[in-house]
Amino acid sequence: PLVPLRSYGLPEESLGIHLKLEMLQDVGSFKIRGVHNWLSHLTHAERAAGLNTHSAGNTAQALGYAALRFGCKAKTLVPDRTPQAKLDAIHRYGVDTVPVSMDDLLDFIFAAGWTEQPEAYLNPWGDPQMIAGNATVAVEILQERPDLDSLFVPMGGGGLVAGVGSAIRALNSSCRVVAVQVDSCQALSGALEAGGPVWVEMGDSLSDISLPVVVDELYPLLESVVDEVITVQEDELRDAVRMLAVENKVVAEGAGALALAGALQVGRDHRGDTACIVSGGSMGAATLADVLNH
Repeated sequence: PLVPLRSYGLPEESLGIHLKLEMLQDVGSFKIRGVHNWLSHLTHAERAAGLNTHSAGNTAQALGYAALRFGCKAKTLVPDRTPQAKLDAIHRYGVDTVPVSMDDLLDFIFAAGWTEQPEAYLNPWGDPQMIAGNATVAVEILQERPDLDSLFVPMGGGGLVAGVGSAIRALNSSCRVVAVQVDSCQALSGALEAGGPVWVEMGDSLSDISLPVVVDELYPLLESVVDEVITVQEDELRDAVRMLAVENKVVAEGAGALALAGALQVGRDHRGDTACIVSGGSMGAATLADVLNH
């Protein structure tokens, strides 16, 4: 596997939790898998037109990294309130940023505004090649733990859950797929309870990957692959970031610690042999210091 599993906790604790440390990828997150897969399926003419996406974080960085390897230009739409540290990280990979208001960005996303863009446009959640690339995370996990009982996955836009869930269903139907969402944005549980996507309130969180609604094209797939949704409180999420850093010497962003925070809510008797996807490690020094000191 590209990223081997690592056991969480001390051996004598027998927690049965294995960490898939995707923050060890070249750009610090799992996103490079799907982005590279998407880009490799474009024609030469499509690449020559340039690349575009909407992201203020890991997708934009992965797109820039892949664009450099393929020799093409890239840009991304970002919320106009994006912290400078995140913009600097994106610019480091040569990606141009186009700031827009959050309302305009949401309108763009849900009106499929990318269909009118001149560049090759990557939909971070719904593109089939992106989802297929995400699925390789689960393929690698099952190579090491073929009899895995539960896989805990952070829920943001839903592309990672959809990808790994599809792979689990194809390769090991007995493994339970548990999506973990933050209390401040319960879009997935809301959709599953309502039988379809619904808009929910979205508050601030250390995990900043959430959307206030499950996109229409992903809902049927998510409904078919998710066995359970667990909701994590903000203090539980911060505790998980702290425990990863102190006990496992792993720096995870808020979203990256989300799966572990969910798994720690559940006793081993219920979840069995467990893997948690630590999806990324893009956390600023000041934020990390605040979490560690409180």
